[in-house]
Amino acid sequence: MTQGNGISGGEQVARQQNEQLRSARKLLNRTQEEMASDLTTFAEQLHAEGVLGERIGVSPRQYRKWEGPLPAFPRPPTRIVLEKFFGVPLGELGFVRGASTGDRQRRDPEETAGGVADRVRLDEREGSQDVPHATTTAVAPPEAGDPTNRRSLVALVGGAALSALVSADSVEAIRAYTSRTAATDVTNASVEELELAVHQLGATYPAHSPSELWSITGRHRERAAQLLETRHTLLQGRQLAHQAGMLSVVLAWLAHDLGRADLVGPLCDDAWEHGHQADSPEVCAWAEDVRCTDAFYSGRPLDALTAATRGLAVAPRNGNAVVRLSAQLARAQARLGNKEAFAETARRAHGYREHIPLHGAGLWSVDAVRIYSYDASSYGWLGEHHRARHAAEHAIELYEAAPEPNKAPTRLAIARLDLALSQAALGDPDAALVVAHQALDGDRIVQSIHDRARQLGKSLVSAYPALPSVRDFGEEIRALTT
Repeated sequence: MTQGNGISGGEQVARQQNEQLRSARKLLNRTQEEMASDLTTFAEQLHAEGVLGERIGVSPRQYRKWEGPLPAFPRPPTRIVLEKFFGVPLGELGFVRGASTGDRQRRDPEETAGGVADRVRLDEREGSQDVPHATTTAVAPPEAGDPTNRRSLVALVGGAALSALVSADSVEAIRAYTSRTAATDVTNASVEELELAVHQLGATYPAHSPSELWSITGRHRERAAQLLETRHTLLQGRQLAHQAGMLSVVLAWLAHDLGRADLVGPLCDDAWEHGHQADSPEVCAWAEDVRCTDAFYSGRPLDALTAATRGLAVAPRNGNAVVRLSAQLARAQARLGNKEAFAETARRAHGYREHIPLHGAGLWSVDAVRIYSYDASSYGWLGEHHRARHAAEHAIELYEAAPEPNKAPTRLAIARLDLALSQAALGDPDAALVVAHQALDGDRIVQSIHDRARQLGKSLVSAYPALPSVRDFGEEIRALTT
């Protein structure tokens, strides 16, 4: 229905609301009920600090009245809360001095001492007294808020900091936001030292014993943890989390090589979480690569398949991890006896060969020789022993011809043991024993070599139990792995 002056009733009510206070609340994206709660919390803080001599609170009903037409100035304690919270005088929040003609000292029964939790409530009759030119008291209607669970303003910026949003003189406050964001006790050099450590540990990994690297890597990982506990910028936090995750990947590889399978899973979990926090899927992918390898040698092919699949789901499409995990997925399918799935995934892995170098060394490298050596293991698990022997011989030839910086002693030993397994399966135990001893004569004998050697020993004893040389080899393996 339209009034005589042509303004609708809805428009008239809207013009009667306290738009200044309402706008300040909208800047904070708070409902009226949430704002009442925020003011009450802030009042408690002021009381605890000795700024207020009494405890007060704001009910949702009272706050809605303040967003109504021409709200009167509240009592002095409430005025302090509002002005400190919003950082501006009450007049700039739409409150009208002298609008109330009632007894300002009248107190609601809820304001007396001894109430619930000794809380004093603001007089809900404030602002409801006679107002010039108004025949009734209009109360701002309650509004539905954003369903998102938001923190209160006090928890975010503190009451006084709101002045940067509602005051014209806000340059210093805005600069303070910038200063807090850039504040750090971590030097860029500290972050760069961790990055260099990750690179060096990965690049020189095959040249050192796992026991030697364990303590070195552990110290770097602890340093990363200390820096994450130190005040740092958001950017530094992501960088530190990335390096911490990569160091946990290195530790997971070391745990695998040292036979500490109980540590591999937790270290991979730690690497994954830090990669997630750093928004670095590459770290997560590398964590699944080592988890996959450890599952293979621990006799858990389903876990290996799961790790490879999970890693591929997050690995950057243009990174090294996706190549490694594609090859891992292929041999996981082979280990489970899935010939068709192996053929498809192996074809995909071999598709990378023309885009990667023939040789590569270190934890973060990819190379074509690795794919050939994975084929040797895969064909053996599928019972295709002629193809397994051919793939192993090809891989061994390439490994032995690799230049010194790209030597991969562990993978060379595994390829030799895969060759020995195929030779044993094809009826040549003597040749298998010769190659097996070559594999076990290396300088870097780690847990995966022990595991594959045990597998060879069982196969030989099962197929050739009467051969003395086979029995002797079985004793050697038991002595080596105990």
